[in-house]
Amino acid sequence: MTEICTDDTLAGSADRRQPSAGTPDYLASLRLLSRFIAGSRLQLAGAVLLATVAVACELALVVAIYRLVVATLAGDIDLSLFATAAGLSLVAVLAGYALTGLAIGLSHVVAFDVLCRMRLALARHLATLPLGWFEGHRSGDAKKLIIDEPESMELIFAHGIPEGVSALATWLAVSAWLIVVDWRMALATVALTPISALLMSLGMRSGSRRAADYQRSGARLNAAVVEFLAGMAVVKIFNRSGDSFAETARAVRDYAAVETAWARDYLPLGGTFYALVLANIVVILPAGAFLMAAGTLNLPTLVLFVILGANYSQPLMKLFNQFHTLAHISMGSTRVAEALAEPSQPDSGRTVALDSHDIAFERVFFGYGAADVLTDISFTARSGTVTALVGPSGAGKSTVAGLVARFRDPRTGRVTLGGVDVRDIALDQLMETVAFVFQDSFLFSDTVAANIRFGNPAASDAEVAAAARAARAHDFITALPEGYATRLGDKGQRLSGGERQRIAIARAILKDAPVIVLDEATAFADPDNEAAIQEAIGALTAGRTLIVVAHRLHTIMAADQILVLDGGRIAERGRHDDLVAKDGLYARLWHDDNEARDVTLRPVAPSRSEPEEVLPS
Repeated sequence: MTEICTDDTLAGSADRRQPSAGTPDYLASLRLLSRFIAGSRLQLAGAVLLATVAVACELALVVAIYRLVVATLAGDIDLSLFATAAGLSLVAVLAGYALTGLAIGLSHVVAFDVLCRMRLALARHLATLPLGWFEGHRSGDAKKLIIDEPESMELIFAHGIPEGVSALATWLAVSAWLIVVDWRMALATVALTPISALLMSLGMRSGSRRAADYQRSGARLNAAVVEFLAGMAVVKIFNRSGDSFAETARAVRDYAAVETAWARDYLPLGGTFYALVLANIVVILPAGAFLMAAGTLNLPTLVLFVILGANYSQPLMKLFNQFHTLAHISMGSTRVAEALAEPSQPDSGRTVALDSHDIAFERVFFGYGAADVLTDISFTARSGTVTALVGPSGAGKSTVAGLVARFRDPRTGRVTLGGVDVRDIALDQLMETVAFVFQDSFLFSDTVAANIRFGNPAASDAEVAAAARAARAHDFITALPEGYATRLGDKGQRLSGGERQRIAIARAILKDAPVIVLDEATAFADPDNEAAIQEAIGALTAGRTLIVVAHRLHTIMAADQILVLDGGRIAERGRHDDLVAKDGLYARLWHDDNEARDVTLRPVAPSRSEPEEVLPS
């Protein structure tokens, strides 16, 4: 296998000349893959050469048959000639199959190498994009982008280029041979070829106006199917399988309608192409008969053109089929090219000395579109303190937290770490300095130890266990069937929400970052788990800058600073007791929080208008 791609490979993907959605670029996939061919060019050339020689072996069989026919017509046929022709044919057939196998094997190695480089480059590039890019794509889109589209491109190098180039070379060689033998009969042999090519071109152009609809409907179909399957539990529990499937069914029908419309546009001309491209013989025989009648063509020459003419367009047919496949794949490859062309999050690459780990927001404005969702946010979170972000849903708490870790960048204003704008700090240094525990923490389908060690790959087993103890996770981990070696399954579904959060906190503790952001770490915890998580959070505060997004206000009563957000602005700030005494928004949120904690669920008595059920005596 050849060397995989480096960052320089991706740097070469800056060509952003993408076709418009309504004008498909039939060579887009070839241009995209050419960025990642470095290191495999010799293997590709070898595959093309082997495939060409394999096709030449097929022509050797035709030559042997032609010689037998000529000898028969001349009356010079004998057993030795038949034996020689049979031997040469056998060798040609065996050599052709062997060379074809070698060519296909080598071309597949090239294809897998190129796809490996492209997928690694795509994964690396996606990791550099701001989080907002991912929020604009459904999970089905991501699957199609990373799995489906690259997989389809395998055909280009595995079959398309070797077979296409060898077919073209064979067609040109045969055409030259026929011209040398008799240029008049050669013209008769190729007469239908330009007409066929024109019909194919017109047919593809006629169908190309459906390209944009085809791409949109294909992406919608993938997203709808993935979403339907992912939400199956919700669909079943609410007995809404019919309603939920309706969107998927519409996506399937719309995709089928676009495919059908495209076929109707293409088939009249495209179908005629397939009829004409193989009809050379209907021109060769009349032209040959006319020239023989005029005494300017002999029978052996006519036989040669009949034998070659009957198969003359086979290489051309193969070439057109490969181009058609290439065109179809190219419509999907533009999505990969567009993803690679997305600008990476700016990275200064500078490692800077930080005097402290204070986080400061200085008149920060931020918006996802034209409208701001954060307006004039200013505050300082000191090292060794806890800053809590509270407020109604949609107030901007998680957005503020995300700006600390540069999930996004402010529209105006700046966020500083130790007095340095986070945009001026290398992303690697920033990620080493800031740990983030999400509301719905993601766990890998690996062991418990591996998930915790994700915070510090070099950590020893003792350090992993120490972090788990600090996160109040050690006891439930050791109770698992295989302890720290227990595999968690997809997304850690074998654990409860609170247990997953404690694993995530242990991961953050092991990272030992001086700045930690908790985005509602107790959101999915029951009372027992919530108490354990609170203790774990207490272990995080020593000497660190802690920013906590909280909905359960009793969990942040001891915070050094509470910021109350409302409508993207800081409405109030202070400590718990002071804010309650102000009787403002925080006091109302506190009152609602206490009332919610006091609510008990009990059956509601039937109304008097409804007759009570009478039990039989």
